[in-house]
Amino acid sequence: MADKKKRPGPVTFARQVRAEGSKVTWTSRGETISATIMVLIMSVIISIFLFLGDQIWSFLVRLITGLGS
Repeated sequence: MADKKKRPGPVTFARQVRAEGSKVTWTSRGETISATIMVLIMSVIISIFLFLGDQIWSFLVRLITGLGS
């Protein structure tokens, strides 16, 4: 049979979680804001690129098939 590990109690678990959380290197507020702004900018750029690509393909398909005239 498999050897079962003893599970810690809720208080021990909470202490372990707190100890692990204190080891984490958290980003500063400025770094978080900067990263968020970059994500938003890249999302806008990608959405514009995809929109323009879709419009070009749509135009080409209508031109070739003659639909939507």
